[in-house]
Amino acid sequence: MNAFRNAASAAALASATLIASLLACASLVAQDKQPKWKLDPYTKNKPEALQKAGYVSFGPFAFGGKGSGTAQTTDIEKTVPYSQIRWIETAHFRIGVELPEWTVPMDPATRAKIRGELERLAEKIPGVDPKTRKLDPWLRAHLFAQRCEDIYSEFRTMAGVKDEDFPQDAKNVVKLPGSAYMGYGPYLGMKDKYLVLLFDSATPFQAYMKEYLGRDSKFGQRWHFKDVGCLIFTVATECDGGRLKHDTSLHCSTAFNLSQCLLDGFRYYNYDLPVWIREGIAHWFERRVDEKWNSYDQTEGSPADLRTTWKWKPLMKAMAGSTKYRSFSECYQWRDFGDIKFEDHVAIWSRMDYLLSLDHAKWKAFLFDVKGRVNEDWSPNSEDLVGATRDALQKAYGISVLQMDEKWTEWVKATYPSQ
Repeated sequence: MNAFRNAASAAALASATLIASLLACASLVAQDKQPKWKLDPYTKNKPEALQKAGYVSFGPFAFGGKGSGTAQTTDIEKTVPYSQIRWIETAHFRIGVELPEWTVPMDPATRAKIRGELERLAEKIPGVDPKTRKLDPWLRAHLFAQRCEDIYSEFRTMAGVKDEDFPQDAKNVVKLPGSAYMGYGPYLGMKDKYLVLLFDSATPFQAYMKEYLGRDSKFGQRWHFKDVGCLIFTVATECDGGRLKHDTSLHCSTAFNLSQCLLDGFRYYNYDLPVWIREGIAHWFERRVDEKWNSYDQTEGSPADLRTTWKWKPLMKAMAGSTKYRSFSECYQWRDFGDIKFEDHVAIWSRMDYLLSLDHAKWKAFLFDVKGRVNEDWSPNSEDLVGATRDALQKAYGISVLQMDEKWTEWVKATYPSQ
């Protein structure tokens, strides 16, 4: 009996070894069939290296929707066959990056920023040289994956939440006594991961937009795939007059737009918040990356005032208490980005800077009162958002709409530099 068992064990081991060998060979053959550019020179596409980097996959994987169905990265590759898109799936994102090599400029601020990011990246991905002057396409993809997760982590901290606070499956969302509504999925309340798709050329960007979003625009786009339950930000570096060719500018634009996606998706995306909250958060996140590259929401019919003035703190201090910007009692009612002029952008950012400087617990209370509002049966409640904002501000901060500008300008004068 023992001899039989030993023989069976040996046969099973030999069979398992053979299967593993065949799978390994199949994997090598599959890699050989892939274009060379799809092989990441840093992780070599090895599963253990991806895991150490915090990645789930380099694809193929689901990426948003098309019509009422789900789109795959392979579908997108067929739509833009001449684009070399590096796909990366992280804990909270699915990311596509089609960017060329970029030479790090000599200015000290940019070099120090990139060096710091690469040093962090090298801790997860051996072989990354923090001192390199060339960011090759794969290295840029890795950097944007890290940046997206950084933004997610900071937003989560600001909101005072953890991943486990959100439901893992929309099917299991049931109202129970004492339970709080947190949306319909694990990604800040969204059902599926957030998407980022960065192109260099406007041609594949517009081809993607037309095919999957049904849009034709020369601007970057945030979009809600309702049937899939996820949000995307996509843009080409040729947008905005080509200023996004600079890596820091593209990083800033991503922070600006992605932070709005996270805000929209928080406790599920059922309605749009007033524009001063969305634009204020976006400016706040973007300027923490770099103050010199500022983005502005705009539409084809309402182009933004794209001024390059970037020293907003002394500018706001000089304007404080003047009539160069609209009062809070006016701007908190705005529902259209086209209402915002340049000085208003500065004031909106500064008011958000003020609120976030006070106490993150107060910001959390304010956020929960305005975002993810539901009725008794947990159906969406988007009624009177202006009134809800007014009430939430008073409840969380003890500040009325009429008191806001007085308290904020006092803080600006005491806090911001004059030059």
